[in-house]
Amino acid sequence: MGALKTLAQGFLVATGLVWIYNIVALVRGGDAWLGLAYLLIMLIPAVSIALLKLKSTSHSSIDGKMKLRNFLFAFQGVALAFWSFDLITTFYAINVTGLASELNPLGWPLGILGAFAYYGPALVFSYVLLFKLKENISLYAAIPLTMLTLGMCFMNLMAGAQNFLVFVDTAALASSLRYGMLALILTLDLAIPLALKRLMTKPQLNMKIT
Repeated sequence: MGALKTLAQGFLVATGLVWIYNIVALVRGGDAWLGLAYLLIMLIPAVSIALLKLKSTSHSSIDGKMKLRNFLFAFQGVALAFWSFDLITTFYAINVTGLASELNPLGWPLGILGAFAYYGPALVFSYVLLFKLKENISLYAAIPLTMLTLGMCFMNLMAGAQNFLVFVDTAALASSLRYGMLALILTLDLAIPLALKRLMTKPQLNMKIT
């Protein structure tokens, strides 16, 4: 469960960075309204995560080597986030707009298999090296594997960033849809954190069966 949490944390941090890039790209591209919408959408997970962090009271001590293992494994989550960003933007650029084509010789969508052929085994091997094998040599072996994963995922990030520019140039919504979407996002911004806070402060009943 700890490894899964670490993976999720890396994924969320990388997703937040990608989302910030999207906001900046939309504002610089001339559609400040969509940039504002993206910013408001980002508030939903950001506020929710902040509430969960404030609620958490566990301060269990973790040794330095375990912290390093968790830190390295979190980059696998970063890689999955950047890869997902590349997949989503590629789908938009090719399937939705038809303005782009897949450079991978396998074509689209079979080109997905090329990256998965690396990320899948890398995730498994990294987990085994960091959490199943406790020797120092396994920790040292995970470092170059993590560096190689970072190199791969940054290529996905650059490709996704280029594809997102297609979205910046082509995305358009009617005024009525924009106002409706803005109202929905604002409602979710208020409702979801309030519901989460209510769940966290709700007293729990301890039922004993005799």
